[in-house]
Amino acid sequence: MENHLIKTILKVSSLSKSFINVKAVQNISFSLEQGDIFAFLGPNGAGKTTTLRILLDIIKSDNGQIEWNLNGKSNKLPEAGLIGYLPEERGLYLDIPILKSLIYLASIRGMDKTDAKKTALEWLERIGLADRAKEKLQVLSKGNQQKIQFVASILHQPAFAILDEPFSGLDPLNQEKFIDFIKEINNQGTTILLSAHQMPLVEKIANKVSLINNGKELYNGSLSGIYQTFGKKQIIELQFESPLNESTLQNLTGIESVNIIDDSRVKLTFGETTDMKSVLSQLVKVEGICDITSHKPDLHEIFLQLVKTHRQ
Repeated sequence: MENHLIKTILKVSSLSKSFINVKAVQNISFSLEQGDIFAFLGPNGAGKTTTLRILLDIIKSDNGQIEWNLNGKSNKLPEAGLIGYLPEERGLYLDIPILKSLIYLASIRGMDKTDAKKTALEWLERIGLADRAKEKLQVLSKGNQQKIQFVASILHQPAFAILDEPFSGLDPLNQEKFIDFIKEINNQGTTILLSAHQMPLVEKIANKVSLINNGKELYNGSLSGIYQTFGKKQIIELQFESPLNESTLQNLTGIESVNIIDDSRVKLTFGETTDMKSVLSQLVKVEGICDITSHKPDLHEIFLQLVKTHRQ
């Protein structure tokens, strides 16, 4: 897509929200362009869900400004048919047959009932639940309920989808399937705003991220940018033949941090200016090492680094 065709469809400026003595969101700002997959990342209680609920006008912010421009009506929350919402909490009718519930929810968002039924059946087939279309949601497992909740949020092919913890309750195989589903609907024209705490999953799909902790923004920008800015350290993981004696590492130079994984594995972090050739020559002299692997910091490691920095 040419740059001059890309438009900002959501801009959030200095958003804040407190509940009694808890500052849930503190001065958060970000923006989404058409076609983005933007991820809010952080632990439980970081302020992700609160922010999403403010965007949907479910709760009001204390301060800040939200500017929507999804349907040409600036500063107004778009009509329901343009937005899909997957809430963190289960929000479907538990005692209504699954297919009937999906058709109803799509129809109130403006979708023709015949089209809704056809598309719902297609999605039920894709998520492996076509044979349970007439069952009630309450008899499904947590993971299968999450699948139905996801289908309900995107069945009407919204222009903008807000997915709050979309991987919740899913096993690793289904998490990978959902990554493909999210990529697919994004390629079909849906801009995605999601929240999650499974950072390795988000790394596979997002082009923009906002890392938050305790309601505070640690980073906001492109995924590639966070690696360029904070991902220059070098991490080496050592596997020892027998239980690790930490004293064997005392003479190594340039180490910024030591993370003991278990009694025979350790992760060493070195600064970006460290001479790694010198480090490797030192490691050769350490007895008992049976395996060495190295990598640059991933998103999870960068997040922990930023949390530590902001505490200081």
